Amino acid sequence: MNFRIPPRLRPAWRLLRLPILVLAYLVLRPILVALSATHGFGSPAGMSLPYLAIAALEVVLRVALLTVIPAVLVYRVITCLLLGEKPSGAVSSREIVRTDSPSSAP
Repeated sequence: MNFRIPPRLRPAWRLLRLPILVLAYLVLRPILVALSATHGFGSPAGMSLPYLAIAALEVVLRVALLTVIPAVLVYRVITCLLLGEKPSGAVSSREIVRTDSPSSAP
């Protein structure tokens, strides 16, 4: 399965992906606490599959939010500083071409 975001939606996705991850973590945390009270470690019934699945998902989100995302951001900042380039999403004024009149060709 190849998940591709259409080019029209990429700018919106870039702005929303980090808040979506934070929101998912904040939603899963109380769910895990509630499941832990009844199906977590030391419960009489033992650990359940939903508890293990939510715990694994929370660990993945926590690792992404605390290590992967800051590492990528630091890498991008250092790369921009060393190479003197703009970030991949930036557009310079020379790249903008008006298409409303035929005489504005570059």
